[in-house]
Amino acid sequence: MDVAPDRSAVLRSTILAFVLVLGLSASAAAQPTISVRGNVGASFFRSPDALSEALHSGVDLGLGAGIRVYRGLSVTVRGGYDQFTLNEETARLYQQIEVGDLSFLSGSIGLRYTYTNDSDAHPYGAVGVGVYRASSSNRKQFSQGRLIQEQPKQVTTELGAHLAIGSLFRLDDTYAVFFEPRYVFYNLAENRGGTVRYFTLRLGVDVTLN
Repeated sequence: MDVAPDRSAVLRSTILAFVLVLGLSASAAAQPTISVRGNVGASFFRSPDALSEALHSGVDLGLGAGIRVYRGLSVTVRGGYDQFTLNEETARLYQQIEVGDLSFLSGSIGLRYTYTNDSDAHPYGAVGVGVYRASSSNRKQFSQGRLIQEQPKQVTTELGAHLAIGSLFRLDDTYAVFFEPRYVFYNLAENRGGTVRYFTLRLGVDVTLN
């Protein structure tokens, strides 16, 4: 019989792995570079299919920090907020659906590798895991185009992950702007077909502190 993985154990193991990477890499850098970045952006719900059609595109806000520990490799932390609102007209087209406004509040850790070159544009890739708190409000149940009933707010917290690529455009030694498409997976314990997924396009500012 298959046993579902303990989410807290998986998260603790992942955090420990990143701490070990940080500890082993810090010795290779005499003075690790610390940067802070904030962003705004647009979010697009991707899966499950019914929700992706019944929700409007959303907004993304985030604030994070990175410590460059070895050449282009950085350990990152980030807090983010994504929100999607209900498209009631589309929801009424379904034979049977229950949907509402949906938001995600997240805290994540990860690794980012930036390819440095002689130009001012530096591409990068990033991966990470975190805790995602999903909140569904204004929940409504529709049947054959009619509103049947409204449901109370629902909040769930799951382990999630992200994959991203982007490019950093340096303005000077302190300031840079970046553009980053990111794909987010909510609830890693679900099978691939049932995992909630959304896509974000982010534009932000990166400030080097030292």
